[in-house]
Amino acid sequence: MRTRQTMLENRHTRRGPQTPRLTVAVGLIGVLGVGALGGVTAQGAATPYGLKAGKPYDGTRLKFLICCSTAGQFAQLIKLTGEGSEFQRLTGITAQWENTPYESLQQKELVEATTGNTYDVVAWVDAWGEAMKPYLLPLNSRVAADKINLKDYPAAYIEAASDKSGNIIGMPFRGHPLILFYRKDVLSELKLPVPRTWQDVVKTAATIQQRKPGLMGLSTMYGVSAGQNLFSWVSMLWGSGGDILDKAGRPVFNSARGVQATQTYIDILRKNKVTNPAATTFAEPESSAEFMQGRAAMWVGWWWYWAQFADPKAVAPAVLNKVGFAPAPGWAGGTTQNYALVWPVGIFKNSKNPDAAWEFIKYVSNTDIQKRVAANRSIPAEADNTIVTFSGMNDARVNAANGGIPKVGAQALRTARTLPQVRTWAQIQSVLEVGINQMATGRDVKTTLDRMARDVDAIQKRAGIYK
Repeated sequence: MRTRQTMLENRHTRRGPQTPRLTVAVGLIGVLGVGALGGVTAQGAATPYGLKAGKPYDGTRLKFLICCSTAGQFAQLIKLTGEGSEFQRLTGITAQWENTPYESLQQKELVEATTGNTYDVVAWVDAWGEAMKPYLLPLNSRVAADKINLKDYPAAYIEAASDKSGNIIGMPFRGHPLILFYRKDVLSELKLPVPRTWQDVVKTAATIQQRKPGLMGLSTMYGVSAGQNLFSWVSMLWGSGGDILDKAGRPVFNSARGVQATQTYIDILRKNKVTNPAATTFAEPESSAEFMQGRAAMWVGWWWYWAQFADPKAVAPAVLNKVGFAPAPGWAGGTTQNYALVWPVGIFKNSKNPDAAWEFIKYVSNTDIQKRVAANRSIPAEADNTIVTFSGMNDARVNAANGGIPKVGAQALRTARTLPQVRTWAQIQSVLEVGINQMATGRDVKTTLDRMARDVDAIQKRAGIYK
């Protein structure tokens, strides 16, 4: 994925560790069987990908509200669902993918949801979900009728795609765990094991810098950019046993464990000095570039970067074919619960073509289609290891095409969490990311966290989350 995609993926934050509380839609998940083969024709032949036989929606043109057409997965699926595509031949339906800039997407989606009738289908970042879900169709009956196996998806993805009443509102479409990427050659030369905890990461980074002057041990990001500086922080917070909000929606990130985790995150830059001092201005593009260009030995980011790290046109020669990966670090004496990001795709209530829209969703979220896309490396700019089902992540062909990272992602996603599903998240995220940047540039950690907690408390009270 290129620069535009980098902007796409990186504006998302997620939430991580702790004992999973993923109870949404459990009843529905429990009764669904193994994935459907699809409709059956009069002659008894199954229709591919779970699509209805007989082209009942022939001639329908759908509009899909989404961004970032250069993202590899999206670029391939656009070809598979547009004019003259396989999807059109099977269903008679064509899909027009919007290419809204990522920075404008959330606002455009909310405007369309509340006042528009232009689009049929929409994909959203999970943390936006609570503001979007009231305007989208529940899919429970459709999921059940097509015998879609929700157990094949990470529980965090299903939780983020469901409402608080247990209704499935979207199908997981694109999703990522956090991954520790590292230079295999550097760790091998220095006889260092792959770090398993954040504490190990700091020690390993310090050793690398002592023994290989000129190479930063770790690349990080503390700049204010759509919540990107929260990625590693929430991983540390959850792993240490802390959290962002409690069950009532009250801020708890300034607890003793929250302070400890946050201090560790800030110390990477200010005390341990194992990352670029310019990281106070870095977002994901700049942070990942440090690793890709051979200036840093480790980096924690979304797994979709593997396609870039394996692309000879994207990385420095010294880095190519020398990148290893592991689940994002856990916390010493705590847990390893990954932070998962998911884009569900759903149907607007004001769509005039909900049944055709469901055929489209079934196709683009179908495991066989996703495996085909993830295994296709014929066009390097469109290579993309992203896949959202466990069966797809563990598929031999998909792993052979992607160096085995899909299986590592599946491992990480077994205990993954997403960011809080609250309608006030956009305001909360702003408080958190600005506070993280302020601490990275010198503010006291405990004092700043307490002030941030007061600000979040005021946001929640104004919104009526609690009194």
